[in-house]
Amino acid sequence: MASIADNYIPAFRSAIARIFHPNGAVVGVGFLVSGRTRNYILTCAHVVTSALSLPEDIVEAPSDDIYFDFPLIASGQQLKAKVVFWQPVVNNLSTSEPEDIAGLQIEGQLPHEAQPIKLISASNVWEHPFRIFGFPHGHNDGVWSTGVLRDGQGKGWVQLEDSKVTGYRVEPGFSGAPIWDETLAGVVGMAVAAEKQRENIKTAFMIPTDVLSKAWDEITLPISSNAYTQKSPSRVQKLKINSSDLRKNYLEQLIARLKTEIESLGNQIGWTLNDVDKNKLQRQLDDKFDEIEKAESKLNQLNQQSRQGQ
Repeated sequence: MASIADNYIPAFRSAIARIFHPNGAVVGVGFLVSGRTRNYILTCAHVVTSALSLPEDIVEAPSDDIYFDFPLIASGQQLKAKVVFWQPVVNNLSTSEPEDIAGLQIEGQLPHEAQPIKLISASNVWEHPFRIFGFPHGHNDGVWSTGVLRDGQGKGWVQLEDSKVTGYRVEPGFSGAPIWDETLAGVVGMAVAAEKQRENIKTAFMIPTDVLSKAWDEITLPISSNAYTQKSPSRVQKLKINSSDLRKNYLEQLIARLKTEIESLGNQIGWTLNDVDKNKLQRQLDDKFDEIEKAESKLNQLNQQSRQGQ
């Protein structure tokens, strides 16, 4: 089965940037995004301050060069960039204003393969599987991590969790990384913080794309809502649309969503080494196949009724 993500994963990989300290140490992640007038690197403000050995909560935008490369397509070919957008880290825990966001203007020629990432503004991501690439301590070449998305909290960030037994969790070194939503086949946020106070809790947080774009209106969002979410029709529209057509439209969207979720679960089974986790994922996959079989059966019945009525 061909995946919707097949067309986008290469671009996702090509957009991931590795950010360095001048001494060569890797300090975090950024990613290539499309702006209204040019492409930029988006990352966390605290990644920039770490790269420049500055206080984490410095208010003024730094002016020194930031060095980075694209490790998955052009490792070692360093470029430099300047900060052109700055939302500093805010130590006031009660703030609801966007924080810890930096936009970098690239100097020099990008690698030919580099492509801006596909951003999605998603309002409902609960239980969506995700993937992320980062540079935890001792892994300057990077590692992949997976997990599931949860929901927003008071700060506007979205919680994410590592749901597997083995493998890497999101930890320091992943800050600034894009969060790829396997269900929606696009990036829904940027990793910003990992849980540090509770040793056994595998939780982290991301800044969702709608917060990023509101903070910096230079960022464009080609897709402004969940890929399979539509606004409810108005009362007038409901009167105009045949109820059979509405049911068919709903079933077609459901089938499309289930196909994407089945593909995502299949990928996770392929990545997972632990037998207990594999069995759990296989049960979820079997349930999705049952759901899609029922939906396709109902859709076939509706189509047959429509043909008979003509």
